[in-house]
Amino acid sequence: MATDIDAILREIGEFGPFQRRTFLLLCLPSILVGCGNLAYVFIAATPKYRCAIPGCDNATYPNYASTFVNFTIPYLKNGKDLDQCHHYVRLNSSVAPITCSKDDFNSTVLDTCKDGSVFDNSVYLSTIVSEFDLTCHNAWEANMVQTIYFGGILAGSLISGYLGDRLGRMLTFTIGVVGMASFGVTTALVSSLPGLNFTRFMSAVMATAVFQTSFILATELVGPKMRVTCGVVPQYFFALGEILLGLVSWQIKDWRMIQLIISGPVSCFVFYMFFIPESPRWLLAKGKHRKAVAVLEKIAKKNRKAIPPELLEVSAEGDNDSDDMDSMADARNVSMLDVIRRPILCIRIISMFYIWIVVTLVYYGLSMNAVALGESSSPSAPFVDFILTSLVEIPGYSLSWLCMSWFGRRWTMIMSLILAGISCGGAGFSAEYKKDYVIIPFLFGKCFITCTFSTVYMFTMEMFPTRVRSTVLGLCSTFARVGAMLAPFSSSLEEIYGPLPMIVFGSLSVVAGLLNCIMPETKKTVLPETIADAVNLGRPRITSVQEESRTSEEAQSLLAEEIQDDDESLLIDAENSNVVESIDNSEEEH
Repeated sequence: MATDIDAILREIGEFGPFQRRTFLLLCLPSILVGCGNLAYVFIAATPKYRCAIPGCDNATYPNYASTFVNFTIPYLKNGKDLDQCHHYVRLNSSVAPITCSKDDFNSTVLDTCKDGSVFDNSVYLSTIVSEFDLTCHNAWEANMVQTIYFGGILAGSLISGYLGDRLGRMLTFTIGVVGMASFGVTTALVSSLPGLNFTRFMSAVMATAVFQTSFILATELVGPKMRVTCGVVPQYFFALGEILLGLVSWQIKDWRMIQLIISGPVSCFVFYMFFIPESPRWLLAKGKHRKAVAVLEKIAKKNRKAIPPELLEVSAEGDNDSDDMDSMADARNVSMLDVIRRPILCIRIISMFYIWIVVTLVYYGLSMNAVALGESSSPSAPFVDFILTSLVEIPGYSLSWLCMSWFGRRWTMIMSLILAGISCGGAGFSAEYKKDYVIIPFLFGKCFITCTFSTVYMFTMEMFPTRVRSTVLGLCSTFARVGAMLAPFSSSLEEIYGPLPMIVFGSLSVVAGLLNCIMPETKKTVLPETIADAVNLGRPRITSVQEESRTSEEAQSLLAEEIQDDDESLLIDAENSNVVESIDNSEEEH
């Protein structure tokens, strides 16, 4: 079947009523995926805490700011913050009854928090850290909670990319929705840290399947002119999810309720399987020609259009959706091995792996540190800061949308990454003077890296053939999780040098921006269907007039060469004839 889907979509509507409704429905899951991906910021937030002091603290309702902390807990060198992991040793602890006075403690000897910790609940009522006591020497386990979650996204990227290409976009999406809802709700009910890590890991796997397949399906149902729009708009819904997370957490402040609220509604999306069709591009790539035509005819009917018969050229052999025909079609289709075998495509995909790692490292590194901007001690400050950094993503996505349309994908990637790097470096060095100075360059850095985050999905998808597009996107997303898994630990670099995390973010971003110079421009190009299409991306195409002109010039050149060869042959023959005659004449004279 030689069906040009883009040509058909131009006739029946590149973004008609049916596509608009379907596109909006496919954008809605991105809201809850956005909530889930950054829920760690609040459900695993670390409140202020100190050592519990037996005999002083109320065993049932301990108070973080009790007056006895002045003589039981040492202060840090700054003189403002309490030492979270040490307390003064009690004198005569074996004497009963235990009292709580200044004379009972030795202010020259320190001990660790052997009796647990007391948390400040003025900002968060309950978090994973406070419930499982992930403090001091166990604090690394709190960061590991999010690293394991990103590990789930890594696994989900591989699995969903493969399943999306094998089973189809809609079936993979439906599996992801069921799993995301089930494991998300279970996360709110577990009573152990290992159980929590397992359910969050599986929830991440499923959330990735939902986001990735809905993104691909949404872009494959529309025409080339709407590809940029449909590639960027879902990101707005993702940002909306982050804002919603900030508002819900601000009001609830209990990690279990927050987890239930952002997970339960996911189950509603399971009904999509009854009224959203499979991608016609995927059906065509799998050799399911009649089903692809049926989907296109359904879209045409809903858009009140008709498909011109000449655009549906069915091969004489007819169509067969049997497993045998599918296996034959698979054998002829493009594979990842074909991509790797081409040096230019291999270089592109390896470069994209690095770029994705940097983008996610910087994006999530900034997002997870967004609750510590400025020097405000207000209980609402973490929520306001997070919402502010989420709101700044909206102009970032808008910038991506406009720049991709005006300047193309490649230049958008180059400039946004370099500007993000400069902003991050500026934020790091600003902290050396005053922490409040960090806010402006920090927000600019988040805006520019958001622009890159939005563009990189579209840019990657447009560079590779349909048959492996979902797999390539899954691989890139998999490598990206390496950066995401490192992001929770990026704040540890502050122990070496305060501005170091932001300097690292900035340096890596600039290198990634320059690496895009070797990429092809994909603006106003047809989605590649074959390896040859992908290899030739960015190269000027020869029109039919140019082809005829070139053929005519080549023919004239060949004709001229033949005439020249004939002339040279005649000249040689004439010279040979003259030589023979002169020899004959000399012999006669002799």
